[in-house]
Amino acid sequence: MLENPDQCDVTIAQYTIGQKYTPELLEEVRTRADGAPVRVTGPGFVSDRKRVPRRISLLTDADKIIVSIQCG
Repeated sequence: MLENPDQCDVTIAQYTIGQKYTPELLEEVRTRADGAPVRVTGPGFVSDRKRVPRRISLLTDADKIIVSIQCG
């Protein structure tokens, strides 16, 4: 449990690193994060530059493989 509910917990999504992004995987992470905002970013994905501290961002490579996770 996070001490600050306005921050995300990237450990929730650590298991996705190395997996190919799918809409189902995104929904799975959202469910594990108790409905917190989740997005995918990387080549071929449109994303805003707005920082949302509670949001989990799944960063992908050109093949849509998740390579890292961050808050925002």
